Amino acid sequence: MNVWTAVKSCFRQYVGFSGRAPRAEYWLWVLFCGVVSAVLHGLEGGAGHGSPGPIGSAWSLATFLPGLAVAVRRLHDTNRSGWWLALPLVVMAVLGLALAAVLVEVEAMGGDVSASMAAAMSPRLVALLFAGAAWLVVVGLFLVWFCSRGTAGANRFGADPLPGVAAV
Repeated sequence: MNVWTAVKSCFRQYVGFSGRAPRAEYWLWVLFCGVVSAVLHGLEGGAGHGSPGPIGSAWSLATFLPGLAVAVRRLHDTNRSGWWLALPLVVMAVLGLALAAVLVEVEAMGGDVSASMAAAMSPRLVALLFAGAAWLVVVGLFLVWFCSRGTAGANRFGADPLPGVAAV
């Protein structure tokens, strides 16, 4: 599979959440979208500021659903439900709440945190540290899943997208 085959497949299955996607299709889609996003960011003068311009924003919107669909199909190839993609959202929500709790506490202290005040905030800081560690674990887990070989032969999500390739 080459980049153009992967891109055509993802756009052809724009919101196709059923079936399976091999590693090459997923990672070539990610590479293509990343390169196009970087080029658009540079062309729109994004090097000086962090937010994308109107064309970059339109590109992000246009590629969100096919990116989500190919991620679900990639999980299907490893015989996992696409609902696993909700896990990072849950961990991000917990991380955001923990960070918000720490920032509210710091603001209540006038923005100056001494050692004794930090000790009083320790449960919130521990929660923030735990949520950050959980985020790293989830990112690592998904990286392993997305890099893993798909199940050989048919699984509950469909036929093997790489027929005739022997499992190693």
